Amino acid sequence: MSEEYPPEVLELHRKLHEEAEAAGYHLNPDRDFTLMLVDGLYRNRERYGYMLCPCRFGEGEREKDLDIICPCDYRDADLDEYGQCY
Repeated sequence: MSEEYPPEVLELHRKLHEEAEAAGYHLNPDRDFTLMLVDGLYRNRERYGYMLCPCRFGEGEREKDLDIICPCDYRDADLDEYGQCY
């Protein structure tokens, strides 16, 4: 439930939702699932200084992780193939 997440994660979710919609994308409508992923993005940003995609393994070095910083380079290919990215 969304009450389990700190205000910073909820604010990041709101911001990502607005950015996605403005770019013609949509976040997963399963809010609890999406908040779990946004929490991972938030934690990775705190840990690494950038929003490393929580569904991919990173090196923890920005230069090596450029392809998996959200939105990652694989997003559009996943959308084309699966109709969604994780």
